[in-house]
Amino acid sequence: MSSVRATPGRLMMVALATLSLLVLGHPQAHAASWGTPQTVNSWNTINGRWTANNELETYTPACVWYEGSTLVIKTYKSGNTYYSGRVESKALYGYGTYSFTANMPNGQGLLPAVWAAFLNPWLPEFDAAEIVGQNPNTVYQTFHDPNNNQTQFSKTNAAGWTNSYHTYSFTWWPDHIDFAVDGTITGTKWYTTAPGVKMHFIVNTAVGGDWPGNPNNSTWATADGARYLKVSSITYTPYNP
Repeated sequence: MSSVRATPGRLMMVALATLSLLVLGHPQAHAASWGTPQTVNSWNTINGRWTANNELETYTPACVWYEGSTLVIKTYKSGNTYYSGRVESKALYGYGTYSFTANMPNGQGLLPAVWAAFLNPWLPEFDAAEIVGQNPNTVYQTFHDPNNNQTQFSKTNAAGWTNSYHTYSFTWWPDHIDFAVDGTITGTKWYTTAPGVKMHFIVNTAVGGDWPGNPNNSTWATADGARYLKVSSITYTPYNP
């Protein structure tokens, strides 16, 4: 083992680094512990009526497609049926950063979301972003533990979050989760998941239900009577503790 003499300058740098860790309140992430970012684009596309949370939508693969590298979810009403799209990644992912660059729709009774969950069983769940369509100035980021106890963070934007691209993400560490919007941390939840838990990436727009309430005629007052959720980038960057 080689020896290094501790000069006053070096001691100052060590002290500052230690202080920064105490202020930040979470473990240091060594660059060598991060893997290469991966594009997530292999999906199971949901097909069928969805009733969780008293939602109204029927998911159909016809409402999901790619325009170049951008994932598109279409939501519209036909007769008395609300059609929308939902995808769940085929693969499961572990610790690391889950990132979505998304253009969310607004509209009464809509709930577009980019998120992740274990799925089998359902919980835990980490929501990178949910927007209640009639309240486009607030984005919600929520942690659900296996008992569905929830910790929620929110961020407001006077110009609105919908109809423009923003990056919604969370970084899942072994002992906590950092949520972020456009690269700025919005909240931290200290939590340790059970061994073997991993996450599916999920993108969808729900219609109606307990949180956003029912849509109305204004929801579909667009040029083609539809609303669109577009996600131009979905990436997973693994962290290896």
